[in-house]
Amino acid sequence: MANSDKYEFGDFVLERSQRRLVRGDGSLIELSPRLFAALLFFVERPGELLTKEVLLHGIWPGLVVEENNLNQAVAALRRTLGEDAHGSVYIQTVPRHGFRFVQQVVVRDALAVATTALPPPAEVSPNAPTLEPRASGVGSGRRRTVLGATVAGAVAVSLGAAGWLTFRNGLPAMATTDSAPAPPSLPPATTTTLAVLPFKPLAAESRDELLELGMADSLISRLSGVSGLVVRSIGSVRPYAGADQDPLRAARELDVAWVVDGTLQRQGATLRATARLLNATDGIALWSGSFDERYTSVFEVQDQISSRVMHALAPALAKGMGRPAEPAELGGTHNTDAYELYLAARWRSQGGRAAEVEKGIALLNQALGIDPAYALAWVELAQVYRRKLWNADGLGADVFEPGDAALRRAMELVPDMAAGHAGIGFSHFWYGFDWTKAEQSFRRALMLNSNTATAHWGLAGLMMSQGRFDDGFDNIQAARSLDPMSPVFNTVEAGYLLGAGRRDEARTRLNHSLVLAPDLWLTQLGYGLLELAEARPAQGLAALRRAVGLSDATRPRAVLGVELVRLGQHDEAIEIQRQLIADSKVRFILPTSLASLHAALGEPQQALGALEHGLEVRDVRMAYLKDDDHWASLRSEARFLALLKTLRLDGVKAGLAPL
Repeated sequence: MANSDKYEFGDFVLERSQRRLVRGDGSLIELSPRLFAALLFFVERPGELLTKEVLLHGIWPGLVVEENNLNQAVAALRRTLGEDAHGSVYIQTVPRHGFRFVQQVVVRDALAVATTALPPPAEVSPNAPTLEPRASGVGSGRRRTVLGATVAGAVAVSLGAAGWLTFRNGLPAMATTDSAPAPPSLPPATTTTLAVLPFKPLAAESRDELLELGMADSLISRLSGVSGLVVRSIGSVRPYAGADQDPLRAARELDVAWVVDGTLQRQGATLRATARLLNATDGIALWSGSFDERYTSVFEVQDQISSRVMHALAPALAKGMGRPAEPAELGGTHNTDAYELYLAARWRSQGGRAAEVEKGIALLNQALGIDPAYALAWVELAQVYRRKLWNADGLGADVFEPGDAALRRAMELVPDMAAGHAGIGFSHFWYGFDWTKAEQSFRRALMLNSNTATAHWGLAGLMMSQGRFDDGFDNIQAARSLDPMSPVFNTVEAGYLLGAGRRDEARTRLNHSLVLAPDLWLTQLGYGLLELAEARPAQGLAALRRAVGLSDATRPRAVLGVELVRLGQHDEAIEIQRQLIADSKVRFILPTSLASLHAALGEPQQALGALEHGLEVRDVRMAYLKDDDHWASLRSEARFLALLKTLRLDGVKAGLAPL
């Protein structure tokens, strides 16, 4: 049945090539891409008992997804097909085992070639979008950055046994030695999962921690664009840095089939490196190699390692791969001084505090002064500027004007850089308030590289704000799957789950975040709101106060004030409001933070005035004006309705706002 285009069952026709479901009367039924994939998976296997494991792997290949997502997808399909919650006509529940599609399926229109059960990305213009200079009117014209390069794509070639032998015997030696004389037989798969761990130091006394992480990040970037390969992000593998890392334990915890680990030593002008590709199941090395080069050849070493890994995995991938692109082709650099400054900026600015952000900006500007054609550094510069939004009450113009200039420069250099298109998406979303252009940019990034976690994250936020919950949760889970060790992604997902009333799932995500980063203010904020939602005010307020102490931003203070009012503790809330007003006289304060307190304390006109100011200065929280429950008391006000209309949110479905 996998070679068929049309499937008739009951009163429905499922058209694979058109990606649609049609009723007998000819009317179309709108399905999200994930629900379409799920229904197609069922109808291609009528009468089969499909275990939950099979369904999870088939519908969400390469992603780590909870069983509850499958249950929700089945429930949504039953509603679409007109069944009750228990099913029977189309989808039958087999208790403790799985599900079965029980309706007779008639196959029409066989296709010449097999097609995939997963929908392609939404089609967008092939022309690279640009960032136009801002006009004064509203709407006018993650994070996943990489060190060496962001893979824009690979040339598709077929690699069978002959191709493997050609690779093994024909690749230039470049001072390497290879082991594992023949590859094991690997079953074909839709996706293969891989983690590249930080390289271990060969000698503790000569450690170069930035280079150890940088080697991994550069290899991740080279491999992430390979068709059929899902690569965990640098954020997810960073906890495994150090000499005592266990690659097989890391592979289990990261839920990957393959893992790359290696050793590294830099002594003056010499770079010594080894690398190997391990099967996570049995620890057997599919490939290993050693390199002894001058440090200035670090980019060549990275390219050789990625090339060997790509070709070694070729039999396990759905499509072949071309040669790894050079760093310069993908926005990287061949200048080691610029590279080291870039690495330092990446890690120095991770915390997001104001001083750390400024240091990161300074280091990136130094790198760009050395190599102005370093496109990835331009993209990273825009990313570091964006950290001011959530962590330090950044003024929109101060964040996006230099950030947009950096992105324009990056896209002039490398028009098809996925991370650059994701950055453009955030600019349209959080500053231009242009929902259509934001979605186009995020989808363009994912078309270029489906492993771009920040594009999934941005698209998730956009979908959630528009009431497109299936797509939204699919994308936030995709982002977390690519970066499972990201406390931000885990916490953001928890916030949306909490907003949707799914508290148990929210707690699971928050507990994971607390293990990863107990001092992240966003996680403490989410934990506090969860405790309050479950009627534990003491624990909730304690967590909110901790969030306030961990952040330079005013959002935690505003949330604490609102929750104090709800608990009847007005005096402390009024004191928080007084402090914010005083602070606003000497530095920029997000208008939405003040508006939250005004609204909570029964001051609607002051709240509306603050929101109008928020629109004027493009306060990032204005993107969620429609859905933030802080404005529940204002939603019938004419001035509030005018704001929604100006933002073109008046005709959009109710959605969910982030924490």
